[in-house]
Amino acid sequence: MNRRFFKAGFIALVAILASLITTPARAETTIRMEAPSPGSSPYVLQVSMQSVWQKYLPVKVNVTSNMASSRSALNAAKGNVDFYLSSPTVNRYMASGTQMYAGMSNAPELYKNLREVFHFPLGKYHIVVHADSDITSLKQIKGKRVFLGPPGGAATDTAIKIVKAVTGYEPGTDYQMARLDWQSGNQAFQDDQVALLIAPQQVPGPSFQQVALLHKVRFLPIPEEAFEHPELKEVLNATGFSREQIPADAYGDNQVNTTPVDTIGSWVGIGTSKFVDEELVYQCTKTIFEHIDEVQAPAKFLGSVNIENALKQMSTPLHAGAVRYYREKGISIPSNLIPPEVD
Repeated sequence: MNRRFFKAGFIALVAILASLITTPARAETTIRMEAPSPGSSPYVLQVSMQSVWQKYLPVKVNVTSNMASSRSALNAAKGNVDFYLSSPTVNRYMASGTQMYAGMSNAPELYKNLREVFHFPLGKYHIVVHADSDITSLKQIKGKRVFLGPPGGAATDTAIKIVKAVTGYEPGTDYQMARLDWQSGNQAFQDDQVALLIAPQQVPGPSFQQVALLHKVRFLPIPEEAFEHPELKEVLNATGFSREQIPADAYGDNQVNTTPVDTIGSWVGIGTSKFVDEELVYQCTKTIFEHIDEVQAPAKFLGSVNIENALKQMSTPLHAGAVRYYREKGISIPSNLIPPEVD
């Protein structure tokens, strides 16, 4: 009898130990996140978010980089990605079925699936050449190869409009556009494979800091009269853009500008879709802002990622989980940002 009790007790103990070994301490949720090129300011933010989420939440975050925001928006709208770098410009084009979505009859319907988590300043459009270049204004890029961003990207579309407003030039006719991703485009500029680069980044932007460590650079201004051009007026009248300046000393001794450089700035966000679980988005939003010091720690420019900026320059509705967090914090949410699935 004692042997039978001992044997039964031993089997039960083995079963308990086996369950402890095979069952993880916490069940992990896998989050799929898409990001732009490594070295860009949004990429630095998203990697910081990945670290903070994995530290405080039972999640594993898989980040796919070198993704254009226009492609990521489609992936999110189809339920194939959980978080991505969103853009008011991309959202506007998808909602209207124009620009890169002109050939997609279902683009406006897909747009209805997109949701936002928070916004932050992407940065200022840097129009940069090597200081020893013969280019001292945008009008001198005629016939030259330049990098304005990846094909089909929202930032690329804005850069083309900047060039058109300043010069009247058309891509493919008056200048050649290098068809590269951000990482390859930045490298091409460093290697003198393109004559000029235009990209939005925080100031100082990490990739431009890297260039300015090795090369003398000049940032070209947008002339005052160009701000009255219909192309730029259209940009500045849209959600997500503002007039800005790059300080003359933003990049140290290798920046040869002696006066501030007039340009435009843009806003972006961390986006998601209505398909992502409300509790997950709530916990992710809460974790970011309750550990914002850790999110901001990797770079000084991440200080602009904060709850005061979270709803600025936003037109696409928030995710229900984000709405729940902001309401808990007593933050007033404009009615147009409340999604249809939330009362």
